[in-house]
Amino acid sequence: MSLTLFIIRHGERVDAVDPNFRYTSPTPYDTPLTSKGKRQAKRTGAYIHDIQLETVVKDIDRQRKVEYVIYTSPLLRTVETAIGIAEGIASSRPNLPIDSIQFRIEPAISDWHYHSYYRKAIPNSIIESRTKELRLLIKQDQDTKDQKQSQLSFKADFEYEPISSELPAYPEGIMDALARCSNAFEKITSPFIERLRQDPSKDVVLIIVTHGWCFNAIQDACFKGCSWIEVRYCAVTRAKWIPKDENSEDIYDIGKDALDDNSSAGKWALDIMANIEHLKDIKV
Repeated sequence: MSLTLFIIRHGERVDAVDPNFRYTSPTPYDTPLTSKGKRQAKRTGAYIHDIQLETVVKDIDRQRKVEYVIYTSPLLRTVETAIGIAEGIASSRPNLPIDSIQFRIEPAISDWHYHSYYRKAIPNSIIESRTKELRLLIKQDQDTKDQKQSQLSFKADFEYEPISSELPAYPEGIMDALARCSNAFEKITSPFIERLRQDPSKDVVLIIVTHGWCFNAIQDACFKGCSWIEVRYCAVTRAKWIPKDENSEDIYDIGKDALDDNSSAGKWALDIMANIEHLKDIKV
């Protein structure tokens, strides 16, 4: 089993290209993606699939089971990005079982809930709204199965117990936001690190879909001392978990000399940081 982490910022948002959105929408804090943003998301999913496949050990059966687990902030722009990523993965691997891509809503990776970004608190009701929308999407997909093939690319995990059942308090201080993102990263990844020793039959790919500021905070939690940088739409950071006792034949060349002697389990090693090269030919 291998464990790989992708940190993704959402795609292009409507209010970035339409300044009137914030004055005309009943939910200006919850902007959707543009059509370009949706294409960016799907392309990002295909990119994740392709580069993950490239790093599989050559002597391992490339058809072994891969489990993708997508964690998304409940804001609409991240949920739509997460759905697009699932579609991109599925389109790159025909006949992938729908339960191979798990979809989880996690309020703990929401945007920095700060007054410079939001004029007032975002209501917690958006969490329930996203869940209802997902259930409706699934029902609509099930209703069409008798007529055509299922169009849904993921399985929503409604049994998942989120780290936080509410959005961050408003206004959220910078230290509170940093602690929240670090805690979320730890609680999302720790169960899979433990599983790494238990189940050698599958590869697990964790995908965290979040916001620009939190992208940097989560990346910093993953790799201490990582520089904070400008994060573009659908930017991709990748890290591989390197167990401390892993041999030198690991599929990654990075990070082997940087394992922390004080860590009893291992360390995350980054090899892609805030990359957007996969989006360079996407036009307006």
